Amino acid sequence: MASRPPLSPPVNETEHSVSRITREGKKLTYKLTVMQQPERARACGAGAKSSADRRPVDPPPVVELRIFESDPSDDTLCTDITFAYNANFFLYATLDNARSMAQGRLAPAPTFPVLTGVPVAGVAYLDRPFPAGFFIFPDLSVRHEGLYRLSFHLYEETKESKDADEGAPIPSPMLKTNPLKPMTPKSFLEFRLEVVSVPFTVFSAKKFPGLTQSTHLSRIIAEQGCRVRIRRDVRMRRRGDKGSDDYDYDEDRMMSSRRDRYLSDHGK
Repeated sequence: MASRPPLSPPVNETEHSVSRITREGKKLTYKLTVMQQPERARACGAGAKSSADRRPVDPPPVVELRIFESDPSDDTLCTDITFAYNANFFLYATLDNARSMAQGRLAPAPTFPVLTGVPVAGVAYLDRPFPAGFFIFPDLSVRHEGLYRLSFHLYEETKESKDADEGAPIPSPMLKTNPLKPMTPKSFLEFRLEVVSVPFTVFSAKKFPGLTQSTHLSRIIAEQGCRVRIRRDVRMRRRGDKGSDDYDYDEDRMMSSRRDRYLSDHGK
């Protein structure tokens, strides 16, 4: 029996971009890049103790956002407006099975959500490792072992009327008939694009090899005030080891670094 050919990676694996035309006729291009891919995780299960004994996906996924503006008829004059563009962005993570199912078979519906933790991140505008917007996911866990991908869905909340989609209806003025009555929100979220990670493995507790040392990117992000826990003493798990943790955290040193940088910037 001939073996199946390996599945081709999705077209939006690691990097993806889309463009749209705004109400004032500008072309905006959104680009998402998975800067830090998930590599491994330990299944936390779905029992009563699953929340207390949960390990995050390692390393924490980091997705970069860049926004470019250009003339619809001339893409050669393209300007990076990531920091200047006035909008709110949210990235929502979901989990997909990376193994193909046999033809005619359906994956059983899980009793509990397979992905747990905090699946939504707001954008953080950072200067290092280079100026861009970044979404960080330090608290994602997976309940069951297997081979998975993370999918990241970008949503935008526009703040200015000129940045709405071309042809979008112009909202009518709100009539303040009763100041005590809540008003309908003037803004809403628009889905923009999706990017997916490379496949990563979720191990059972017995087979989990342990977490790796924090990456250079994680350290750079943590130094700029983002919530990323840094591991300084990695202890790879040994067979039969019943220790409660696989690593130590260096949060005190990171907090000291942030405090020193603050005092230096403010001349104190």
